[in-house]
Amino acid sequence: MLRSGRLAVAAAVCLALAGCAGARKDYKYRVAVIPKGLTHDFWQSIHRGALRAADDLRAEKGIAVEIVWDGPTKEDDAQEQIAILNRRIADRVHGIVLAPQHRVAMVPPVKQAVAKNIPVVIIDSGLADEEAIVQYVATDNENGGRLAAKRLLEVLAREGKKEPRVVLLRYQVGSESTEKREKGFEEYANAHAKITWLSNDRYAGATQDSALREATGLLNNLRDEEIDGIFTPNESSTGGMLAALRSLKRQGKVRLVGFDSSPNLLDALDEGNLDGLVLQDPYRMGYLGVWSLVHHLEGYDVAAAGKYLPTGERVVTKENLHSEEVQALFREDLQAQRDMKKGRPEYRKK
Repeated sequence: MLRSGRLAVAAAVCLALAGCAGARKDYKYRVAVIPKGLTHDFWQSIHRGALRAADDLRAEKGIAVEIVWDGPTKEDDAQEQIAILNRRIADRVHGIVLAPQHRVAMVPPVKQAVAKNIPVVIIDSGLADEEAIVQYVATDNENGGRLAAKRLLEVLAREGKKEPRVVLLRYQVGSESTEKREKGFEEYANAHAKITWLSNDRYAGATQDSALREATGLLNNLRDEEIDGIFTPNESSTGGMLAALRSLKRQGKVRLVGFDSSPNLLDALDEGNLDGLVLQDPYRMGYLGVWSLVHHLEGYDVAAAGKYLPTGERVVTKENLHSEEVQALFREDLQAQRDMKKGRPEYRKK
């Protein structure tokens, strides 16, 4: 190849690579969005919301933002999430939006980011040290647990079961969001009914497969007991419990209320094999996480009204499942049509 040809190829490669010296960068800020995991539908909605925020920031304010989406494969691998966070700190991203797998284990790497002038917004699950963060954008998880308990008790009361025998299958230790859901569920149930807890100390683990194994063993151990109702606090634990009930031909007989959505869970709700799902708004969560972080980078006081920014939660049943308002919480086409200006906080310069 002629020397001029080699130079042309090198120049083309240089322009194609963001890290090449002199290459034009089409962003003002690079924001790393690091979820707990990558597989659940919940996180995919978070990703779409983050991308929508970047689009709106460019269109409305002329601020170009690149979203770097990077999360661990499994939701029970805190070390992998820490490694990802450390890698993005080394990459010198301008800010981080993080859903911490563990409320305590993630504190040191978050503090390391802040020490390097990389601000952090926390979404979904809280961090043990909130002083280090810009904002916490999340569901009111205790209220979500209370809503789940209220729904389950209503379903059981209609069947004449006012002193129900209940199972709570927990998610995993250290997950702040699900621990608050479990707390809210237990407190409401105990306050509003005479509950017999057949089990409330077992953990589903981070995947639907681990939840299925745990739920199957639990149901088999309780095969001589009359289980009236079950609560599961996230997508994978609900999917695993539903699969276990189906394998034992007990779906629709034991009342089940869960958390979050997936096509399988929504179908089960429509078929009457699930009695309720508490849905969050992950699209809004991802959107507001990026929106508030970029405004912080621009010098706005995003925490003027407090560091906690709620995103809402609601009980979904077979009766309201097909409403457009509910469908817009998880359907990609309807998410894209949402008016995100409604209820969006307005910030003032510091």
